[in-house]
Amino acid sequence: MTRQEIAFEIAKGLVETGIEGGYNAVSCSTGGDYPSIGCSQWEGGRADDLLARIPGGSRFAGRTYSDIRSAGELEALAALLGSANGQYAQLEKLKEDCLDYVDTLQGIAFLDDSRCIIYAGMWCPTSTGVVARFIRRRQERGYNIRSLETMRDMFRDEYAQAACIPANCYDGYANRAENTFQYVAAIDLSTPYGVPVYGEGPFGR
Repeated sequence: MTRQEIAFEIAKGLVETGIEGGYNAVSCSTGGDYPSIGCSQWEGGRADDLLARIPGGSRFAGRTYSDIRSAGELEALAALLGSANGQYAQLEKLKEDCLDYVDTLQGIAFLDDSRCIIYAGMWCPTSTGVVARFIRRRQERGYNIRSLETMRDMFRDEYAQAACIPANCYDGYANRAENTFQYVAAIDLSTPYGVPVYGEGPFGR
């Protein structure tokens, strides 16, 4: 698969599974008093960039979550994100982000299985750098990162702790690991791209 094809499948997976949220998602970041928005939970400068692409979005840029909430504008922000313009802007930004994810992931030695790259890419919105370091270190320890089952087990059992996620979120990350595995294992990559049916190629591809 080309980088564009893999990026498309990552973006489609994020939208179809909703693991980062829906188009109209608005929540307070776990990292501070600022909003996490949209289907990829954009924050900070990345959120402001998204808002600048949506007509009327600039009025929410650079503001804290508390400020938007106290002004009674959370629903207005959600409606803006869920509008036709909001959805279009999110898809365009997501395409750009996913190309960056693929470029980073394809720089990891032995991470060359299309499904494993898609799987890892669907975790990249949490932090591309953390995901890449996490995979590199497991590969150096002998983990088979060409196996989708191994990728699931790694992320299910070790990612939350490696990414310094609060312990009360571990179960949620474990569920995400399993749900993402089920999604990636089931997608048809053979018809459009000629990738072997899952389980019929080497390394469980």
